Amino acid sequence: MEKQRKQNKQEGDDRISVLPEPIIHEILSHLHDTKAAARTSVLSKTWQRAWASFPCVVFNEWDFDARSSESPDNSPEENRRIRIKKNAFMTYIDKTLRSRDSSVEEFALQLTHHDKVLLLPRVVEWLTIATERKVKALGLFLSIIHFSDGNESGKPIYYSLPQVVLEAKTITELRLKFCKLEPCNEFKFCHLKTLVLNNVRLDEQVIQNLTLRCPLIEDFRLICCHGLKHLKVSNLPRLNLLHVLARRKVSRIEIKAPSLQTFYYWSKDSYRLQSVNVHCDIYLEACKNLKRLELVGLSNRTIELLQTLSSKFPTLEVLEISTCKMASIKICSQTLKMLKLEKCTDLEVVEVDTPNLVSLQYRLNKCLFHSFNAPSLQGVELELDLGSCITLWFDKLKELVGKFNSTEGLNLVIHSESKVILLDGLNERVLSSGIDLKDLRPAIVIISSMSSSDLVERMLLDYSVETLSILSNSSKLLEVLNEKLLKKLFKSEGLHQHESFFDVKVEKIDGEEDPKYSKWIALLKSYKAVDYQTTNFKIDWKND
Repeated sequence: MEKQRKQNKQEGDDRISVLPEPIIHEILSHLHDTKAAARTSVLSKTWQRAWASFPCVVFNEWDFDARSSESPDNSPEENRRIRIKKNAFMTYIDKTLRSRDSSVEEFALQLTHHDKVLLLPRVVEWLTIATERKVKALGLFLSIIHFSDGNESGKPIYYSLPQVVLEAKTITELRLKFCKLEPCNEFKFCHLKTLVLNNVRLDEQVIQNLTLRCPLIEDFRLICCHGLKHLKVSNLPRLNLLHVLARRKVSRIEIKAPSLQTFYYWSKDSYRLQSVNVHCDIYLEACKNLKRLELVGLSNRTIELLQTLSSKFPTLEVLEISTCKMASIKICSQTLKMLKLEKCTDLEVVEVDTPNLVSLQYRLNKCLFHSFNAPSLQGVELELDLGSCITLWFDKLKELVGKFNSTEGLNLVIHSESKVILLDGLNERVLSSGIDLKDLRPAIVIISSMSSSDLVERMLLDYSVETLSILSNSSKLLEVLNEKLLKKLFKSEGLHQHESFFDVKVEKIDGEEDPKYSKWIALLKSYKAVDYQTTNFKIDWKND
């Protein structure tokens, strides 16, 4: 009886060891890497068994400090140390995979700068073990060097998938990087739903073979793949999301997918080749159920895609356009609910006719709306980065704001050098007060429906603010913001991480004798004349 009581007491003290295996698996799934998960096996025999049956194994050389590569510039001792770490990492993979006594649902492998001769046979062996254990999610990120050929350029040798992978019918998710797919490959991924190809070598025939052999694909992502000029996707009746980050050589994209709801296109060269007109013809007319369209790096020749949105995409709800080289754009849609325009530096004319638009994000260098119809608008964020422009187009801005359904929930931010004014609540009286902002030469003007509290955090995160002036007709709001700033009660994780880098104190700005502040103070006083109270904060950023 005494022995039983002691045993019960021990079990009571060690509650972690009596957790059910599914619970332990759930805990292991939240650990940041396989190495950390493996360490839990020392806790007890229960955890050791749970680790042996854990179905997800992800091997990333970063977690094992095994990423460095041998080089003639290194000392012999350094190269020996690197070789030992890489061999230890591969041995660890061997042991971990062989210790699996049940199915492997997820297997991912990230290896760079390994000797082809030493690595490839082991990769085939690992993949064989994974496929024999009915792997469902497979990720391969391989960058291999053939040292015996004297290849020291750092360019990867693209890895051809072995037959054991091509015939793995259990795979439902496949993610490949620095691999090679060839027209002769016979794909048998009959249950594949997610396909991500990143820096993969392939051609049009490979895409055709994949779409014919893998009809259940729902999520398809092509990222900087080599060898494609024309991308044609069809025969995928369940395709829901298509993400294309295209190289410059891709000149035509044609999608026929009746179930497609999200299409994302980004020209990889749109930022780098500012003087080159990156052009790609995009045909999505067969995608009648499209709800979200995101375009980065379109040219004038591709603007046809945005014409007659209502007839082309009768269910479209979200449209995001960024870094596009076009002089004018007209957006007309009865179904559109969210519109985002940013970084289109060549734009001169914007026309919007969207009666059901709810949210607008607009980040450009001036106010370009020649016509604007959005009576249902609720969320607004206009950010005008004026740079060295002298004219503020404030009259045009007031005209636009006057078209919003309600200005009561809008806030105004004026950013001039290191000084910021946050005006809580625009109203008709303020808009018509004739305040001239040109004298301040503001660099950035923001009109936003974001809360004043969130705008304060954004200013501190995004800009080096030295003087923050908050104007409001609500004394309660000023009290709340005062406490938040002085006590650093921020929601943003970024500010929590950097709160020791700055100090905040209330400051009375009355430097009328300082010409540097005279126009600033005059502007603050003009707002006081329309019943706004002011609180000024000094932000001291620490250089150390």
